[in-house]
Amino acid sequence: MLPVSQTARQRIVELLSGSRLSSYQLAQLLGISERHVEDHLSHVVKTISRDRHKRFVLEPSACQACGFVFRDRRRLTKPSRCPRCRSEGITAPRYGIDAAS
Repeated sequence: MLPVSQTARQRIVELLSGSRLSSYQLAQLLGISERHVEDHLSHVVKTISRDRHKRFVLEPSACQACGFVFRDRRRLTKPSRCPRCRSEGITAPRYGIDAAS
């Protein structure tokens, strides 16, 4: 369990360091709503981009029906529908923080 003295963003950075988690998984671990996690993630990305020793990793969402991968998507939230087949069965993006090489 992470210390309560840390802010939500600090706890997100700790949880994402060396692992891959979705916003739902982060929300469950932190005890906050998924929407709040998504709001914090945009700030975490800015913070990590200033650190030369770390890099933010986004594993993109994919359509479960046709396999379309949302590689060029800039938003951190889950897409609602596949542009190719219009399916709503989309996997959630996963986030992580790795050491820069």
